[in-house]
Amino acid sequence: LNSPTRYFLPSPHAPKPSKPTDPARSPAMESAGNDRRDAALGSLAVLPDELLCAIVDLLQPTDIGRLACVSSVMYILCNEEPLWMSKYLSVGGHLEYKCSWKKTTLSRLSLCSGNSELEQKARHFDGFNSLFLYRRWYRCFTTLSSYSFDNGHVERKDDLSLDHFHSQYDGKGPVLLGKLAETWPARTKWTIQQLVHDYGEVTFRISQRSPKKIIMKLKDYVSYMELQHDEDPLYIFDDKFGETTPALLEDYRVPHLFQEDLFGVLDYEQRPAFRWLIIGPERSGASWHVDPGLTSAWNTLLCGRKRWALYPPGRVPGGVTVHVSDEDGDVDIETPTSLQWWLDIYPHLAEHEKPLECTQLPGETIFVPSGWWHCVLNLETTVAVTQNFVNQSNFEHVCLDMAPGHCHKGVCRAGLLAVPGKSVRDIENHPAGTMSAWNHNDMTRAEKRLKGSGSVRASNSANQCASFEFSDVHESLENQVFSYDIGFLSQFLEKEKDHYTSVWSPTNPIGQREAREWLRRLWVLKPELRGLIWKGACLAISVDKWYACLEEVSACHSLPPPSEDEKLPVGTGLHCFRQCD
Repeated sequence: LNSPTRYFLPSPHAPKPSKPTDPARSPAMESAGNDRRDAALGSLAVLPDELLCAIVDLLQPTDIGRLACVSSVMYILCNEEPLWMSKYLSVGGHLEYKCSWKKTTLSRLSLCSGNSELEQKARHFDGFNSLFLYRRWYRCFTTLSSYSFDNGHVERKDDLSLDHFHSQYDGKGPVLLGKLAETWPARTKWTIQQLVHDYGEVTFRISQRSPKKIIMKLKDYVSYMELQHDEDPLYIFDDKFGETTPALLEDYRVPHLFQEDLFGVLDYEQRPAFRWLIIGPERSGASWHVDPGLTSAWNTLLCGRKRWALYPPGRVPGGVTVHVSDEDGDVDIETPTSLQWWLDIYPHLAEHEKPLECTQLPGETIFVPSGWWHCVLNLETTVAVTQNFVNQSNFEHVCLDMAPGHCHKGVCRAGLLAVPGKSVRDIENHPAGTMSAWNHNDMTRAEKRLKGSGSVRASNSANQCASFEFSDVHESLENQVFSYDIGFLSQFLEKEKDHYTSVWSPTNPIGQREAREWLRRLWVLKPELRGLIWKGACLAISVDKWYACLEEVSACHSLPPPSEDEKLPVGTGLHCFRQCD
């Protein structure tokens, strides 16, 4: 065992590890035939398997190899594929999948001297059952091919006029549109086979819960898709595909309903990521989230089927926790994987607690309004393209989300759960025409709690018991009803926070200087929208305070007042504040 390459080799005298309980057997079998566990774990037997797996995941690969030699049960836990997937993702880099995550990780870390050492069969033995490992195994091997084709609650339309879209759906509710992509070359060209033929050697970015960047050649990724049995499979989520494969941009066009994008006045390198190529196998998908910066989005599916679940703004889905830092407004969301949510949480929801749902079919485009929670599960291998955008409807919300502080960010995402110490109702206010198919009852939330540290934590557990912890509170919300209206949301801005002296949130879609440049360009290039732009600039960068200082400085130095074109700051914008001081 002196050589690191041997830590991972099954000893000829080691017991054979078992797979989790066979799916044909009842999970109740966990309590029976588990004689091996106590003897193999000793004092550690008091810990649940989930905690043991979490502890093992903290170890380095070489230490996991040593631990696997301790006992038969440790051998099982140390050879779990999700463990080795986690180990690889913590390293990152260029990925070439080698039939299993253990082989892939050991090869990546140069901890095996040859393929022959990795080809030895795993040991098997009886006398150990684990409900935790069984459930995880089931999620890894379950198939979704027979999933319901029902239409769900989201309205389906062939197409809409721009006026109809703005009046009925933009900023109000999701809609599925069937004919927006009919003439796209991508409808016939974006099959897995054709994409591999045309772009197999091109490297794409992979999305996964990993701090490290993962990239793969398309041909290697498709090979991985065919071989893997992961609970949360890797999927391509590449915002740079237009640069690496510009020909793909010629295969589709932004639908006429979504062509207004106010971020478009920025240079390409200044604007936030806004378009993604998405390719993923069955069981992959996007867990619960609100799109970055409260932007809106459209998503067109070219092949396969996707299952969508959506909640309106302010409604935290069951099993999801929202954290907002009181220091910099950083937003972090804890959520189960998409598949785990559908299998473990969704079945326990009462009818009135369930989300809006729909199955998206090839050729269909779904519109997701600003602030809406959504979760996506691929029912089979899918190829899609999506873009986020800022238009006149969501402009003020995007600006509000850039403002310093954390209170308003919590309320935008978690509604009145963000207000502690009050008995409030979390009620969504949507036009009946948009939500008529969804009878969503009012839901009383649990009593709110105040946390001394000031951090924000909003959650909805599987049984819908919710809590929110906050520092600053508004005293006039006893009978208020949550609304996504900008007037309601802006009252949660922390007035003492200033754009020029406060920390800029790392989850804002663009940087502080870029935000000022964006608003200034809009002011100059879109004079017809100056009323709206001024409102947004007051929310995002306190431009009203800046302009008041500018007028004061001008008067003090007997200078002419600023012209209409000079009402927004250029550069840092700090000079006027220093003069006023």
